[in-house]
Amino acid sequence: MKVSELREKIRSSTKDELQQIIVEMYKQIPKKMREEKEIDRLIENPDAFKKRKNTQRPMENLDFHSIEKETRWFIQNAYEQNYVAPNRLIPKKDRANWRFTAKRLVEQVSSFANHPEHGKTCAALLEELYRLFVYASGHYVFASEEPFDTLRIPQVDFLNRVVLLKKEIEDPDKWISESLNLVLETGVDYQTLTSSLLEVILSTLNNAPLKERMIEIAEKLLLEKHRTAKRSKGRYSDWKDEEYINNLVEMIFITQSALGEYQPAVDIFQKYHFESRDEVKLFILLRLIMEHQSVEIWKQEYERAVKLGVNPREGLKETYDYIKRENEFPEYIFSY
Repeated sequence: MKVSELREKIRSSTKDELQQIIVEMYKQIPKKMREEKEIDRLIENPDAFKKRKNTQRPMENLDFHSIEKETRWFIQNAYEQNYVAPNRLIPKKDRANWRFTAKRLVEQVSSFANHPEHGKTCAALLEELYRLFVYASGHYVFASEEPFDTLRIPQVDFLNRVVLLKKEIEDPDKWISESLNLVLETGVDYQTLTSSLLEVILSTLNNAPLKERMIEIAEKLLLEKHRTAKRSKGRYSDWKDEEYINNLVEMIFITQSALGEYQPAVDIFQKYHFESRDEVKLFILLRLIMEHQSVEIWKQEYERAVKLGVNPREGLKETYDYIKRENEFPEYIFSY
């Protein structure tokens, strides 16, 4: 059907018929295409959508400095809660459509990152946007408290984008250290584990020298925090210190395991990972071994803990029996 025929058909349709047609058409459009074509924005504000489409410029004609300025303005106003509270800086319609602005800026900055003269600035801007969206995952910054999900960019994918860009333009000591601190100093959204973010960093360490440098950097941070963190009655006074140290231990563990250094990885976990209950610490260690090491090490650590008086949960006992019988890991560790 031609557009002219469609218009004629619409004129002769009733309001109820048009509503039914639009709903059915919407349901037939794949979710990915609705996002790419910004169908939701078209429905919410047809006039603004049409005006934007008519004035939209090709990427190659965009001015990077204008994008940089707009990005910094967006970040500043977000932290100042100007996208949720009435104010004279951000119009009401722009507050409601923050996600479209955010997604556009992310894509534009990412596009300019391919230009050598803008790479460093783009890396900094993407990192600032990442930090903002992590912060917004636990604070009232936008209408949605799940910005990564709203933007359809999983946190692990956004982090990977930032780290790979930093890797391209910075020396290893700088990008490894800054990427690790980016994970340690920020948080996670409701559907992401810190372990998943550490795995992202590990995936970018694609040779032995990079992995070895990561271990050196992480061990230095670990020892410094272990030395300075306040402790009382056998545990750290601040739970954030415990979390920081445990995340560093996991980063070292998975990196050493990737190098085949299984026993050193286990040793540093046993020495520095903090958990108030020995059985829980054993469970965490065995989970990491199952994901990154071998059946032999798993059995070794299980049996060693039992000899020391640790009473594993029933799920671990069943996992141990399975491994003894099949000499391989089950599909997942029994956690009950």
